[in-house]
Amino acid sequence: MLRTLFSATILAGALAGNAMAQAPDAGCALPSEPKGIPAALDAAITGPADKDRDCMKALLTPEARLIFVSLGTDAAPTYRLETLDDWIARVKARGHAMLEEKELKFRIERYGNIAQLWSSYALYSDGKQVARGINSIQAIKEAGGWRVMVIMVQAESAIAPLPKEYLP
Repeated sequence: MLRTLFSATILAGALAGNAMAQAPDAGCALPSEPKGIPAALDAAITGPADKDRDCMKALLTPEARLIFVSLGTDAAPTYRLETLDDWIARVKARGHAMLEEKELKFRIERYGNIAQLWSSYALYSDGKQVARGINSIQAIKEAGGWRVMVIMVQAESAIAPLPKEYLP
């Protein structure tokens, strides 16, 4: 009995230490509700392209995927699948360019510990708007808050303008 209690205490301590080691710092706190996810993503993206991405790493699960959908001139869809590390490397290659992502409008559907967000955005580089589009975000509630599992992005184009209902 004492051996079982001792083993359980050690296991609990190890798990608590592991959870604490993975917790984001105060500047990267996970959203307590799904409605905080778009602002947290905007904050994690905004800044110099080559900035530290610890907040983005904290917000997305280690297995998260980013899927970028685009339409060809014939309107045929294609997509590119990236890990967070792929995205960080691609963005970092832009050097010191100042990026800013601004949420335009979003809606949430939630059931228990899962949420789907539909968020329109505008992306700026060095103060100039370079893109608008929609992020389809799937998130899960964990002990520390909400984390993103998947972000599917489609940028606005001439053949697929943003619908009025997704604009402010």
